[in-house]
Amino acid sequence: MNIRDIVIGANASIYYRMDFRKIKGVFYPRTDEQVQEAVAWARERGYDVTPKGGGSGLSGACTGGDRDRVMISSLQMKEVLSVSKDQGYVDVQPGATPDEINVLLAPLKMKFYVTPSSRDVATVGGMLNTDGGGNDAWVNGTMRDNTLRAKIVLYDGRLITVEQKSVKSSDSQLESDLNSVGMTINDVASSHGTLGFVTELRLSIRPIVQERLIGGLAEYRDSDELGSTLRRMIETKSPVKYGEAIVAAHPDVRGELRPPELILEFPEDYASNLENITHFRKLTAEELAKLKDVRLKLPKRNPKKGLQLALFEDYGFYGDGLKMIQEGVAGIDLLLKKHGFVPFAKYGHAPSKWYLGNNAAAYGIILHSREIRPEGITKAEVFKAVMELVDLCEEAGITPKPEHKWPYNDKVKNDRIQQIREVIGEGFNTFVLQSDCNVVLSSMV
Repeated sequence: MNIRDIVIGANASIYYRMDFRKIKGVFYPRTDEQVQEAVAWARERGYDVTPKGGGSGLSGACTGGDRDRVMISSLQMKEVLSVSKDQGYVDVQPGATPDEINVLLAPLKMKFYVTPSSRDVATVGGMLNTDGGGNDAWVNGTMRDNTLRAKIVLYDGRLITVEQKSVKSSDSQLESDLNSVGMTINDVASSHGTLGFVTELRLSIRPIVQERLIGGLAEYRDSDELGSTLRRMIETKSPVKYGEAIVAAHPDVRGELRPPELILEFPEDYASNLENITHFRKLTAEELAKLKDVRLKLPKRNPKKGLQLALFEDYGFYGDGLKMIQEGVAGIDLLLKKHGFVPFAKYGHAPSKWYLGNNAAAYGIILHSREIRPEGITKAEVFKAVMELVDLCEEAGITPKPEHKWPYNDKVKNDRIQQIREVIGEGFNTFVLQSDCNVVLSSMV
């Protein structure tokens, strides 16, 4: 094994036990043509192709599973190709990160408004494939809302350009076939690298808004009261620019936190309207910065004894489910304790926006969860807990964001991807769509 093997296999999920003998080739292309050459090399040998971005995703899709495969990285494709301030877009290669794009846009007083917490690492190509967002998705949308088009290399080497309402290709028959099935950016979003390799994106950019923002901290008796507040914020289309809820924290890291609580940043002239929705204490700039830092570091801290992990990263409470956060969290914690895990922290973007498998938008709270792993637990026992959490979520109407849920478990999305692959062919990240995907992932814990 060499360093390149380790780097290409790295990812942020719990699925990182990989057989590097299954990786038959690693490519770091810089151009569309080099991507096509890499795909051709894999196709001629009958290997699957797994696209790889920054590795910050949590579904395990970027590992390629257990198939003989070729890994194609976007990390050498980082160029900003063109900018149109007047038309509000930037053309970029897939390996660029939001931070890198915004550094170049800053002199133009423009910004790309999709900023996940991993925005210094996550690549825009990977973000589209997981439909990533951030704590500002409530006001700025997810990746699909901000991608105007994407150029993609298919397994047979052909290029297509997928737009928000249609597909274009130099192959007129392929273009007609894909438009007949209605392929759009919605299909590429959260497809987890199963359709092709994205070589270029046109992203929506907007002027940097100069407005005075202030911070506030709202504390609640329980999580249901927090959920009721979020419902009112969603119903009134509250212009909150930053919203993070801390629902629970282990004594080892709780400090001055008093969960459940909601950290907010909003336009100063909205303060009186917000007071009609929830009681809150205004924060100084220093207090807000400190709380943001505390929230950001929660997943990076470890308890005094043991190690924490993200067993099942995201729980999405939306609609009527916002009335029952307390019950939902209690059920999740009960299941965790049954398997020996100690709940460590629960926090997340609120209010937030994400999409379901049928492309319907959901509005609510994206609740990240961390737990302390029990000593001596086997990987089979860990994965059993994961699958029971999947079942619990489905029964309770709780849905994780697509970037943290495998498409095979979402029948609507799975069927849609399969429908498109009947037109464009297979060969990209096939394991994600197979019925034994969970078996494959269980071997990688």
